[in-house]
Amino acid sequence: MSQRILITGGAGFIGHHVVKGLLNNSDSKIVVVDNLSNPNRNFQIDKDDRRITFYKEDVRNKETIDDIVKGEKIDTCIHLAAKISVNESILNPFETAEVNVMGTLCVLDACAKNNVATVVFVSSAAVYGETKVLPITEDHFLEPLLPYGASKVAGEALVSSYRNSDKIQDAIWLRLFSAFGLGQTAEYAGVITRFRERLERQLPPIIFGDGKQSRDFVSVKDIVRAIIAAMEANVSGVFDVGTGRSVSINDLARIMIRESGLNLDPIHDISRDGEILHSCANTARLKQVLTFNTLYEVESELKSLVNCLGMPDDA
Repeated sequence: MSQRILITGGAGFIGHHVVKGLLNNSDSKIVVVDNLSNPNRNFQIDKDDRRITFYKEDVRNKETIDDIVKGEKIDTCIHLAAKISVNESILNPFETAEVNVMGTLCVLDACAKNNVATVVFVSSAAVYGETKVLPITEDHFLEPLLPYGASKVAGEALVSSYRNSDKIQDAIWLRLFSAFGLGQTAEYAGVITRFRERLERQLPPIIFGDGKQSRDFVSVKDIVRAIIAAMEANVSGVFDVGTGRSVSINDLARIMIRESGLNLDPIHDISRDGEILHSCANTARLKQVLTFNTLYEVESELKSLVNCLGMPDDA
C-alpha cells in the first residue's frame, strides 16, 4: 500500500540508504527533512521524481516540523535526525541533548497532533553502556557511558511515553549496533571507515588499545531492511538490530589488510576514554516478532568495501 513517509535525517549516512531503498521498492511518497549538517556526499534529489520532496530544516524548529507533517499528510515517520558523533557529544553535550532529545520531542509532537500512525525511532546500542551479559537482550538495563548514549535513552523514553499514552498508534525504537557501509561519514566514528581511509592511502590501520575489544558490525543494507520491516510490522516496542556475531578489532584489521593486498601491520595506540569493550546483539526478538534475519555477512561486505578503495562511493 502506498504511504506518505517522513524521513528525518534522510540526507545522512543511514537516511540516504533508507530513501534509496524505499524509492527502489515501493511507490510511496517520500518526504525528507534534513538540515544538511552532516550529509552523505552522494545524497541528491531527482527534481523530476515526484515521489520525493526535500525540506532543508532542523528538527528542533517545532512549528515548521508541525507544518510539514500536516501539509504532507504523513502516515509514517522514520526518525533518524540526530547528533551522531560520540566525540562531539563529549565536547558539546548540550547541543547533542538539544538535537537528540528536544528534536525528537518536536517530531513526536508533530506526529501526535497530525495522527501519524507509525513512528520508527532509530536509537543505538550505546544506550547499554558496558554490558554484563553477552549477547545483549533488549531487557538489559541501560547505563550509557557518554552523553550520546544518554541522549538516545531519553529519546527512547519519549517515544515510549507517546505510545503508552496512545498519542501514537505504533512506535518502534531500533537499537542499532555498529553500522557500516559505503558513504559512511567520519562523524559516524565507524572504525571500518577509519581503517578504510588509512588503507586507501596505503597506511596501516590504527587500533586504540590492544584490539581485543569486539563489535557486532551490521551492514547498512540490513539496517535499511530492518527499518522497513519495523515500519510495516504494525507493532510497538524495542528491537536490537545486529547480526548476533561479534568481531574483534584485531580480526577486523587483519581482514581488511588482507583484502587490500597490502603488506602492513596495524599500529596500536593508547585506549580511548569511554570505549565499550564488547558488544553483541541478541537478535531473538528481531527474528520472532519482525521475522527478520540479516543477509549480509561482515567479511563479504568488508571485501566489497576494500575492493572499492580509490573509487567514489556510489551508495
